[in-house]
Amino acid sequence: MYPVPRPGHFRRPLCLTLAAFSLLLSLAAGAQQNADTGRELVHLLDYVSVEYPQWVKEGRVVNPAEYQEQVEFSQRARAMVAGLPANAARERLARAADVLAQQVANKADATAVAAAARALQGGLIEAYAISVAPRAVPDLSQAGTLYEAQCGGCHGAAGNGAGPLAATLSPKPANFQDPTRQASRSVFSLYNTITLGVSGTAMAGFPALATEQRWQLAFYVSGFSADDAQRAFGERAWKSGQGQSLVPDLAALTTLTPAQAAARGAAGADVLAYLRRNPGELAAQGNSPLAFSRATLEASHSAWQAGNMEQAYRLSVDAYLEGFELVEKSLDSVDHGLRTRAEEAMMSYRAAVKAGASASLVEPAYQSALGQLAEAQARLSTGQASPTTNFLSSLLIVLREGLEAILVLAAMAAYLVRTNRRAGLVWLHAGWIVALLLGGATWAVSSALLRISGAQREVTEGVTALLSSGVLLYVGFWLHNKSSTDKWNAFIRQKMSGAAKGNAWFGVGLVSFLAVYREVFETVLFYQTLWTQSEGVGRLAVLGGLGCGLASLVLVALLVIRSSVRLPLNVFFGVSSALLALMAVVFAGQGVAALQAAGRLPVAPLASMPSIPMLGVYPNLQSVSLQALVLLVILGGYWLTRPQPRT
Repeated sequence: MYPVPRPGHFRRPLCLTLAAFSLLLSLAAGAQQNADTGRELVHLLDYVSVEYPQWVKEGRVVNPAEYQEQVEFSQRARAMVAGLPANAARERLARAADVLAQQVANKADATAVAAAARALQGGLIEAYAISVAPRAVPDLSQAGTLYEAQCGGCHGAAGNGAGPLAATLSPKPANFQDPTRQASRSVFSLYNTITLGVSGTAMAGFPALATEQRWQLAFYVSGFSADDAQRAFGERAWKSGQGQSLVPDLAALTTLTPAQAAARGAAGADVLAYLRRNPGELAAQGNSPLAFSRATLEASHSAWQAGNMEQAYRLSVDAYLEGFELVEKSLDSVDHGLRTRAEEAMMSYRAAVKAGASASLVEPAYQSALGQLAEAQARLSTGQASPTTNFLSSLLIVLREGLEAILVLAAMAAYLVRTNRRAGLVWLHAGWIVALLLGGATWAVSSALLRISGAQREVTEGVTALLSSGVLLYVGFWLHNKSSTDKWNAFIRQKMSGAAKGNAWFGVGLVSFLAVYREVFETVLFYQTLWTQSEGVGRLAVLGGLGCGLASLVLVALLVIRSSVRLPLNVFFGVSSALLALMAVVFAGQGVAALQAAGRLPVAPLASMPSIPMLGVYPNLQSVSLQALVLLVILGGYWLTRPQPRT
């Protein structure tokens, strides 16, 4: 019989849950504020870059009221930049904002002001990781209907600013067919206008529309600046291979303006016009996380050639985290060796750039990484659509991410049952339930409010893994210290005479929480990527793999608990403490690897070592050194706390 837990047993887990969600809400509020500030700033700068040239020509003000608005906006942008969270780029950006405000005040050349505003805009997007693209290619099949319902009354069905309500408005609605004005507008800038509106006009923002709908409208509106003939020419150019480097991914498509595209090639503006109305062609042409990795790696190499080492290193990190890592599990199920080689090649290039190595080391590492990515793309292209591949990828994801956590949870549950402390199961279950709730809520909030970068994800996982390692060391030593029957019976008598028995089990809840929470972000991200890359039968295979993986984990947990319960007391404690010690070593290695992937720790490769991610073994000096240190602590601690022979 399970004893009925007293109300006090639930009070502390509930407090833990409330505290965790309070922390989540405070972090979400801060993230929302930063995201809102970033979007407004980018919107202001875009407005200045587009509108200033219309009202100031050759140093003369064409419209005093409109010019005064540009002065106000530039000064507001300067104040907002100064109030941004501190980072390495803020002071540089603040100086650029000062220069821009001074240029506007002095009625400087329109081309120079527009260029300064766009440069500052780009710097802000880069420094504060402002999301500039939708999370997936938008479906424009219903965009025309949405435009007619929301925008046609003012801007007209043809987008020429001559809708039924236009005559009653002052100033008049924008003419989306105006080639001069629209040449400076990106899809991203249109999205910001649709979201935030335009101050002093009848153009109100549409924050109530879903994010996907606002992106649909932005893409649809951007198409008014080109005609069918231009798009037809752009289609022929795109399908003949032109424009691949111009528009390598969705972010490039949303941030590129027609003027910029025209300046980069004869067919640039035509290709852009075609893709704006047919963004799905990016996926058809192989736009994928690996395509993003290749393009970003090329950008990193260009930055390295230009001597910008900091940018080159940052881009090399993004190439892995925002691209390759998203298909690691899929590639693993197809060709594990290729996945390992590609990961090591990208790490070698990253380490060479970080160390400021010579061209004789950087160039071979760069070419090797490009070659491995190309091979990975080809390998996935032949097997990615297979339901079998989807099933295996899904199965491996849940097994890989859940096995470590389930082993820890099962060992702790067996310990509580074996020692007749079933009331402590409340803490155990509260820990993993809170972790799942907090992890899911964090992901939901991050998806709704901001785009979690790969670096942020890896830092979260790395720090949590290192904390888990420390807690597991403590609990493992505690179990080892109770491994003799005499010591355990003395401990039970002490606790039975105490009034607050639940206090001793806070560590159980903490281990449960940390063991699960560190896996949530990564698991959800991998499944989201796998799901978007599948359809039809492939998605059923993903669900089948998930179901089989979860069933396997439950089976593992039951086997561990049942086998542990049947062990003699001293053997049980010894096995449990050894298991937790092993997991402490694994988490230590994985924590270092995650922080290295995020660029927070240096990497010194060890070429002769194998990579065994399941055991947290990565071939680099930092990871191996920490694991060796943890092993020494474990061996030393076990030696000092070993049972002494009776005299």
